[in-house]
Amino acid sequence: MKTVSILHRLQIVNEEANSAFYQGNYQCAIDGYNEVLRLCSSLSVEVEFDRVRFEAIVYAGLSAALGQQGKHMESFAAANKALVFFEQMDVLGIVETGKYLMVQVNQGVALAALGCFSAALEALDKAKEVFNNKGLDPNKNRQWLELVEGNIVAIKGQIEKQQQ
Repeated sequence: MKTVSILHRLQIVNEEANSAFYQGNYQCAIDGYNEVLRLCSSLSVEVEFDRVRFEAIVYAGLSAALGQQGKHMESFAAANKALVFFEQMDVLGIVETGKYLMVQVNQGVALAALGCFSAALEALDKAKEVFNNKGLDPNKNRQWLELVEGNIVAIKGQIEKQQQ
């Protein structure tokens, strides 16, 4: 397959995976994101496109879809891969920042589900720290903050149960 057609196929499959995710068809999204990553790995390193940004966002979607299916170990692994790519970027734009914050939350939720409560709290605290450092508007992001706070409260409750 020619490079141009691979790049075109990459875009189409990624859009389909995103659409499946937002429609709640998580298995279809997972299959799509995995296909996108397979196509991406088939491209020569000489092909010019923002591979780091692209793979960070694809792994973010994969992590979220896996988490929605309760595949927490796999969600954690995909979140870690996404974070590695995000950390290679010099600057995170608005889209990347939003995805980065969600990946941190996905990582925290996966860790909590796996019983790694202290590490889960670290991931969620880091998400809040990045949120605050970026100067994002708490009023516009109330739902996200409530999600993070709710997870933190639940995890602290689990830690307290373990200590009893």
